[in-house]
Amino acid sequence: MKSMNFKQGCILSELGESRLLRAALASEFLAEVLSVPTVNGARTVSAEGAAALVACIAEQLDGAVKETSTIKGVMRDE
Repeated sequence: MKSMNFKQGCILSELGESRLLRAALASEFLAEVLSVPTVNGARTVSAEGAAALVACIAEQLDGAVKETSTIKGVMRDE
């Protein structure tokens, strides 16, 4: 089968861009919190809190995807 190369991009709305940025910032924050050494060597992290934060990140990413031109059906002029 012949390989077909399509150049197809999508546009992200301002709302989608905002959601994507919030997800990136939350992910970066979580990574920093979990990687900082503790003073006394022991660390406890609320499983429920971590799950809630990950769920919020997932919601932001889902919202960002829904704000793309591909999902919205908007064609991009090239």
